Amino acid sequence: MAVTQLDGRAFEKFVAAGTYFLRKYRGVLDDLNVFPVPDGDTGSNMFLTAKAALTEASKVRTGTLAIVAAAAAKGSLLGARGNSGVILSQMLRGFAHSVRHRTSIDTFQLSLGMREAVGAARAALTKPVEGTILSVASAAADEAYRLAVREPDFYRLANAVLRAANAALDRTPDQLPALKEAGVVDSGGAGFCYFLEGVLRFLPEQTIRTTAFPRRPLRSGVFTRRQVVGDNHFCTEFVLEDARVEALPLRDELERHGDSLLVIGGVPTLKVHIHTADPDGVRAVAARHGSVTRWKREDMAEQHNLLVIDAPAKAVGIAAVAAGAGFDRIARELGADVTIRVPAGANPSVRDLLVGVNACLANTVYLLPNDVNVALAAREAGALSAKRVIVVPTADPVAGLAVLLRLGGVDEPLGPDQLQPTLDAVRSASVFFAGKDSSAGGVAMKKGAPAAAIGKRLLTGASLEGIIAAAAAELGAAEGGLITLYYGGAQKERDAQKYAAVLGERFADVAVEYYYGGQAGVEYWMSVER
Repeated sequence: MAVTQLDGRAFEKFVAAGTYFLRKYRGVLDDLNVFPVPDGDTGSNMFLTAKAALTEASKVRTGTLAIVAAAAAKGSLLGARGNSGVILSQMLRGFAHSVRHRTSIDTFQLSLGMREAVGAARAALTKPVEGTILSVASAAADEAYRLAVREPDFYRLANAVLRAANAALDRTPDQLPALKEAGVVDSGGAGFCYFLEGVLRFLPEQTIRTTAFPRRPLRSGVFTRRQVVGDNHFCTEFVLEDARVEALPLRDELERHGDSLLVIGGVPTLKVHIHTADPDGVRAVAARHGSVTRWKREDMAEQHNLLVIDAPAKAVGIAAVAAGAGFDRIARELGADVTIRVPAGANPSVRDLLVGVNACLANTVYLLPNDVNVALAAREAGALSAKRVIVVPTADPVAGLAVLLRLGGVDEPLGPDQLQPTLDAVRSASVFFAGKDSSAGGVAMKKGAPAAAIGKRLLTGASLEGIIAAAAAELGAAEGGLITLYYGGAQKERDAQKYAAVLGERFADVAVEYYYGGQAGVEYWMSVER
């Protein structure tokens, strides 16, 4: 069925899907980052900006398009981080302005909104540079405008727009010498393409399908020692509250204090991003026009040196237990240096875990057991190794992937306390067929009957489909978000696709993904996240 109107609820879903893809590809984008400075944080900045937009959009997702778009723009303004993040925020603001009086739009109005979004981003920059996210977004907007007059279906339009954006991304090395030298495409432009790819997942025929986790480029192949940060090495960001000046006059006043200057928003709230040698001087100028809040100052020279010049061969390593071939591949693509496969019908031994830890090149190694039954052996292996081993209490493969995403791009060890919020946020369940007649926690199971475990709780039912839906509901799928299925056991991809479609129909406000896990004895591992 063709989709010919975009309303507030659909727009919130689009932002959610794009945000999930930015999170998944965050490490890839960080490793691509060489322009405007090679400080390796583009992916993280774009993800955090989109996440801030999603947080606000979700609060009003039942409103009109104008209301939801305005909320997303406001959230991204206050949460914008980094050059690409601020540009993304300005695009959302331009789009919100374009649809400010509309409850919904068609494809032509979308193309006008995309054009205004790019125009707003360009207007915010003192010296727009081609070969960046601006070029990629411009190509996408131009293609949307070219096709929208005769193409009313958002799905067909979005596919063509993504193809145009990817083609523009491939041209970025020819437009920027820094990219050609490093042998990469622009990281901000790549982030824009990944965001669009996520959006496609909410449209017909593309809503539910498997996708590969990203392969991360080798950092040593991206950065070069000739790339330098320069004198303006402090990435400075802040929000000016109760502003008594508009964006353009403030930008003119700050321009002599640095480069990569972006001033967005309007009275009474402005967001400023600048690379400067004198952060305190910038703050003093801004303070004459309002209250400086959300102040952030990062030394990009230190970040670059950590990544390139002074970096050890490997600062930290990750060894992860993999429950199956699919989880093995996903873990490696999310940054695990070593994976430890689960033996058939058994758990990995202390020796297996120790060999995995010692195979990591780093002196500090995270060990992810990914099973409560492996936790004790993991602690023993950590005690036996000469390396510093941080055993992260990941109770299942889903928790392991969450931790890998959290550790993406980390160059200094995070302690258990810093990782605990990630573990606390995991909502997962396993779906399986009972191996024998049994009873646990007051719940009786017949051999061969479908069941689900959520922590220590058990659910039983008459069908696998019913159990999957019940487990998703218990995990909070009715609140919206992303459901991910990892299939294994006796399940095939066609089965995962079928159950993913069922979940998409039962829970209107969720996106559904599925991946091959390859685990034995468990038909599905499932996660729900917001």
